[in-house]
Amino acid sequence: MTLAGAVENPRVVLITGGRRVGSDLARMLAGRGARIAMTYHHSRDTIEATIADVEAAGSEGLAVQADLTDPNQADRAVEETVARFGRIDALVNMASVFRRTPFDALTPADFHEMIAANLAAPYHASVAAAKRMLGQDARDGIKGKIIQFGDWATERPYRDYLPYLTAKGGLTTMTLALAKELAPHVPVAMIQPAMIDPPPDFSEDDKRAVLDETPLRRFGSSTDVNRLVLYLLDETDFVTGVSYRVDGGRFLGAE
Repeated sequence: MTLAGAVENPRVVLITGGRRVGSDLARMLAGRGARIAMTYHHSRDTIEATIADVEAAGSEGLAVQADLTDPNQADRAVEETVARFGRIDALVNMASVFRRTPFDALTPADFHEMIAANLAAPYHASVAAAKRMLGQDARDGIKGKIIQFGDWATERPYRDYLPYLTAKGGLTTMTLALAKELAPHVPVAMIQPAMIDPPPDFSEDDKRAVLDETPLRRFGSSTDVNRLVLYLLDETDFVTGVSYRVDGGRFLGAE
């Protein structure tokens, strides 16, 4: 199934959050003819500016405010997308919260925040989107696709991010279970990027330590990630239940 689709019948892609990477993906897909819906929780200006770019490229766009940790709001985001465009062909779950939580300062709130943002939100969005997909007509034998964004470190954890990695590990398992539940109609895959942009609390020493652990010796870019998204959306219908590391080799560690 080509998500860009024919000009007279373009595909519909819902992207949750993502700000820079998600915005770059929205522009890229719009350039290929797809209609784009994007959710935001607090980043209204960023997402609305992206939708303006989508429409300037000649496509159609929709910005939807939603707290996806609430299943009712996740349902509403999907319903608003379908009401505007008639269907939903792909869900790309990019929304995430990444925050350092040193073990000696952990609180129960850290756990609940990370589980809500990084596991509950994509779960609710995926279930809402999948139910809609299963009820719509197939295109080239596929009723829709779901792509999750995980983290390479769920298989080789680093320190100071225990709640975050616990949530992302759950998301990895959810991807496998969802792929089994939705087969053969909705393929589900995961992308596990390493660091695309260092977070604000990273010092120069932190950045150097990450690069020293990355065989390709650089941080990733949105293009590195989004080319794989395009492959999963446009180039294959024969991949499900698979996770792809886009990490510059960081999973392998230092030489």
